[in-house]
Amino acid sequence: MTALTKQAETSLRRAFPSILIGCAMMFVVLELGVTFLAALLDQTWAALIVTAIMVLVALLFERQAFKHNAAQGLRAIGYGKPNPRAILVAAIIALTMLAFFPIFSLVTGAQITLKAVWLWILVGAIALNGIGEETLFRGYVFGGLRREAGLSFRQAGLISMAIFAAVHLLLVIGNPFFVGFLGTLIAVSAAFPMAYLFERGNNTIWAPVVLHVATHTIRLVDISEPQYLTAVAV
Repeated sequence: MTALTKQAETSLRRAFPSILIGCAMMFVVLELGVTFLAALLDQTWAALIVTAIMVLVALLFERQAFKHNAAQGLRAIGYGKPNPRAILVAAIIALTMLAFFPIFSLVTGAQITLKAVWLWILVGAIALNGIGEETLFRGYVFGGLRREAGLSFRQAGLISMAIFAAVHLLLVIGNPFFVGFLGTLIAVSAAFPMAYLFERGNNTIWAPVVLHVATHTIRLVDISEPQYLTAVAV
């Protein structure tokens, strides 16, 4: 990592504790909140409610730590007007990712069908995985490191990537090791592209949200067993 100037070191020491504590609090709201509410409500309703609560927590930290009013806080965590070009780039990448489904079906003969409640699942993914996680990791953590700590893109990207990876390592708990490892690997590889889209999008979360949601579209479909595996089994 590039050496920090004295001014940057001072800014980092002042801002980093608030950013780290705020990140931890918001992550707890997301993870524990969804787990708790999902036992009482539909998963999508849980995602919508928890994301709204997490955004309020983010605004509270912006106010207490960085003296931002509600409007300033919303802009700080990425709720501004996006750059259409960044949205277009994210959409093109997302469509390229979605091409996996017809190609996989064509190559393997597997049948891919949308789940009956795919739209409702998509709403939950947009809320929790898109808006919720991008508000936390890109808007609050990466944006805060750039804005409040005065770090370079590379410095803020590396620190936020380390936090993002550490959080995703928790996927190992309660999941097979490979699932946790794969989730962490994806998180690390996506950190800089998402941060780039955040900045190119006028420091807004909307372009990263598009790309982030695209990575969860596998949840919207049912995939039958590939035909060649069925033939081998027979």
